Amino acid sequence: PIIYNAKVAGQIAKQVYIREGMAPPSGAQIEAAKEATLKFVKSARSANTWKNISKDQYIKAGLVAAEAYAFFLVGEIVGRRNFVGYDVKSADSHEEHH
Repeated sequence: PIIYNAKVAGQIAKQVYIREGMAPPSGAQIEAAKEATLKFVKSARSANTWKNISKDQYIKAGLVAAEAYAFFLVGEIVGRRNFVGYDVKSADSHEEHH
């Protein structure tokens, strides 16, 4: 069933790709994104950039960071398959091994 589900997901993705008119980015689009990223990194290094940020922008950035952290926590819970945490044996439980 895993192979079948993977094939179905691939076919659905292909149909969405065609219907939405998706295409890989062109070389010009990649260069524009690269330049925008470099510009952002350079501006982030400037102290004036951080001084000119409003309180609302700081609040929005904090909310985005909290959302990213929440997604991380959900991923951890899914990865552990447990809500609380890992089942770690205490130091006293080593007697079972001797």
